[in-house]
Amino acid sequence: MSDRLLEFPYRMRQDYLSPAESAFFHVLNEMVKGEFFVCPKVALTDLFFVTRPNENVRYSTKLLRKNVDFLFLRIDNLKPALAIELDYPQQVDHRPVDLFLDGLFAASGLPLIHVLAQQPYNIEILAARFRKAQNNLQETTPLHSDYSPLCPRCGITMVLRFDKDGPFNGQKYYGCLNFPSCQEIVPVGSET
Repeated sequence: MSDRLLEFPYRMRQDYLSPAESAFFHVLNEMVKGEFFVCPKVALTDLFFVTRPNENVRYSTKLLRKNVDFLFLRIDNLKPALAIELDYPQQVDHRPVDLFLDGLFAASGLPLIHVLAQQPYNIEILAARFRKAQNNLQETTPLHSDYSPLCPRCGITMVLRFDKDGPFNGQKYYGCLNFPSCQEIVPVGSET
């Protein structure tokens, strides 16, 4: 065996989607063709961020290693439009992770629908559920007062900091998470 294989003991999974997920993925693609992209297994950290991450670490860890089964992205602007969790019959009593997902999506204004895995799927009923969920979606989600701005240089969320002895002595400001390599700051109050 080559040294390179010994250095990297990784292999590609042959079962990225379970048989039930694969069957449902094909149903979804047929149903939304031309309107949405269907993305399977989207990491929650790709969809959501935590405001003031240095103060809300426990909320950040709740997003780690979790995903949503399917996400519809609008074809015209690639914005998330709807998320779907595929539930299995033994899962009908939602687990704590499902309750967390329900709360997270509700708070963000992005509809999340639970669909029971079954064969065959009634596309008309699914489409009606998806339309109803989208009609209930508010077009804009207001920013909360704890919103952290993005770093003008790096494009990542900034963190709230308190200057003890620098040029902003005694004041709060937003600093880049990439500090010290990025020293961009945004004064509190100018983040909108």
